[in-house]
Amino acid sequence: MQKDHLIGDLYEAAIRQEDFLDALQSTTEAVGATWFHMFSWDPVNACPRFSVYSPGIDWDPIITRYEQYYGALDPRRNLVERAPAGTLVCCQDHISERDVAQSEFYQDYQIPTAGLRYLMGTRLTRPGSSETLLGLLRASGRRPYSDEERETAASLIPHLHRAINLWQDAKALHRDAALGTELMEQLDLAVFALDKEGRVVFSNQAGEALLSAGTALRLRHGRLAAPHAPDNEALLAAILRVARSRRGESMALRNPAGASHDLFLSIAGIPGQTLTTFGSASVLITARTRGKTPLVTARQLQQAFGLTPAEAAVAEALIEGTSPEDYANTKGVSPNTVRYQVRAILSKTNSRSQVKAVSTMLWVLSQNKAD
Repeated sequence: MQKDHLIGDLYEAAIRQEDFLDALQSTTEAVGATWFHMFSWDPVNACPRFSVYSPGIDWDPIITRYEQYYGALDPRRNLVERAPAGTLVCCQDHISERDVAQSEFYQDYQIPTAGLRYLMGTRLTRPGSSETLLGLLRASGRRPYSDEERETAASLIPHLHRAINLWQDAKALHRDAALGTELMEQLDLAVFALDKEGRVVFSNQAGEALLSAGTALRLRHGRLAAPHAPDNEALLAAILRVARSRRGESMALRNPAGASHDLFLSIAGIPGQTLTTFGSASVLITARTRGKTPLVTARQLQQAFGLTPAEAAVAEALIEGTSPEDYANTKGVSPNTVRYQVRAILSKTNSRSQVKAVSTMLWVLSQNKAD
């Protein structure tokens, strides 16, 4: 019964976000461990990509030493990394007391500084992301883990795996929701959520105002429509492509007079397995009208993301709604060169798509402006 209660608490807290680490700590203590440490290791730089540990303790100085030096000496990490994903690894099965006595990691750091001795650990996979290493740590002075504790921990690993992935997904969702709110308020973006048939299921206040104006974007039979037939056909086709492929696209719509492109759209797919506040939505569209001044400048992009001048110019064009192909044609440069620069922008903004990169750049720079 206690185990079922722990599992239920983990899943509920993963969605609520605010008390997930407390629920994870309760599970840690239920299997006889003292604290937990969860991180993703970067083998290139020999340090964690992210690091989360038990709430209520100040481990920052200890973790800093681990990241800067001792993490590379940790024999337990290698054991967990080499084991099959989801397998419980107990250091007491592999590291003897003699090994501990001769280990710089244990004698100079783990026991005197962290106050820890035994570990049960596992490697948790995450689709499309780096693996997570979870360590359940027992304070020095206590006995090794018992068979019963190990059996209980092993039975909880599948639930810990799913709950941690759910927590990370929900965390990203909360972050993206905050991102969207800030962008709506600070950049006056119109936002529309569409179902798989292209029908609008949500629009924010700026979106409602845009539709009411009926200039560059309208609502026909529940679907978004452009005033010019070619633009409208291109818009509907782009929505259907994104709904099927989940690959983001961007496009510009002309004003009713057809003289210029006054509305810039970013069209992104909402992953089918992702929780969303938009219900049945599968496509998210953000729309921005042309302003008198640019949203950001190339110089700001250089400073914020370490872009080269050429990359920053391409990034500025993407934000303005210009496709890489159009940019290459306008500037008279090779499309391959621009594609290479786009890949560099994705890398430096830690994005997988142009839509995500644009959102990230606008988000970071809008926060800087708010400061």
